Amino acid sequence: MTLIQILFFILWAAFYGAYLLKNFLLRRQGIRADILGKGDKPKSRAVFETAIKIVTYFGAMVQVFSIAFPKAIGAFSASTAQQVSGLVFSTFGVACFIAAVVVMGHNWRAGFSAEQDTRLVTGGIYRYSRNPAFLGFDFLYIGCALAFPNPVNVVFAVAAVALFHFQILGEEKYLAGAFGQDYVEYRTKTMRYLGKRKKDNPA
Repeated sequence: MTLIQILFFILWAAFYGAYLLKNFLLRRQGIRADILGKGDKPKSRAVFETAIKIVTYFGAMVQVFSIAFPKAIGAFSASTAQQVSGLVFSTFGVACFIAAVVVMGHNWRAGFSAEQDTRLVTGGIYRYSRNPAFLGFDFLYIGCALAFPNPVNVVFAVAAVALFHFQILGEEKYLAGAFGQDYVEYRTKTMRYLGKRKKDNPA
């Protein structure tokens, strides 16, 4: 096993371990954090969120398989520079995700629902990204696909990034309705994915 593989296994375990640990800790406090596909929401939204959950779970399995067997399932060749780039992307993604989970505290949720009782979080990493957890997912998927490119891994990466984007759009509508002007003002200052905004141009 190469050093790149070992480092990717560590990143993979840290990322999904943080996700599962956060859900476990909140559940112990009586908080249902995983509300993807659950709660009082339109059927189309519930089906979409269930699809995200399925892609995420299977995507995680595809990632760990691709890392363990980099030459399997019709893998493409990847140069050392490409693998290192993938490692950097994934490291950044894990850091973003863990920072988001920590800063959100009791407000952490996977999905959104009108029934949830949360407050708008705009501090910490959320000063620089409105969606750092999704950003973390994106960078992990892209990084893993770069370092271990095979057809299945690449397809799952593209599908996940696309689904996460549409989930973000849905969450933005919910947040605008739930937090009103506070969210509108936050949106004018912070980019959807990464960066501070210099002008009032929400997007």
